[in-house]
Amino acid sequence: MSAPSSEWDSYDAIICESINVNKVKKMKLIKRGFRSIIKDPSIFFNKKKRTIALHFDMHHGHGNLDKAISVMDEKDRLDFKNYVNTSCTFNPHIMFIAKSTIHKKWFDTLFPWLERCEKIFEIESLNGYDTQRLYAYLAERYLSFWFNKYTKTKEWPWVFFDTNAK
Repeated sequence: MSAPSSEWDSYDAIICESINVNKVKKMKLIKRGFRSIIKDPSIFFNKKKRTIALHFDMHHGHGNLDKAISVMDEKDRLDFKNYVNTSCTFNPHIMFIAKSTIHKKWFDTLFPWLERCEKIFEIESLNGYDTQRLYAYLAERYLSFWFNKYTKTKEWPWVFFDTNAK
């Protein structure tokens, strides 16, 4: 049986089409990224500095991503930190298509890291939209990094298909 699209045949994994995080309105930068702008004012003027790390700090708790990275496996820690501090795109939705061997490797890396994160972030303190789903947001950013580092990926647009729609 072939892949749903013959374009997929030479890839290990299909991941959602990436989204860009650096097109932030300046007012939102001031409101949500104030701490980051104080630390590095050039963020306000230089779109290349509006990275995944800045986006995460603005929307999911300032410093939370750095705390999570600090307990990541050493083999990925520096590369992932570099990725979030330099990249302005990531593949959203934590959705992918891959063989079961790749699924296993992904989950064997992801879940131990998230368990270590549970020791840092008290579940009771994670409330509100910004942090209540912190582990999902961490996994989402890590998916982009991991699949691009360890597999040959193909980005593909995702579509919501409602069978009940009239």
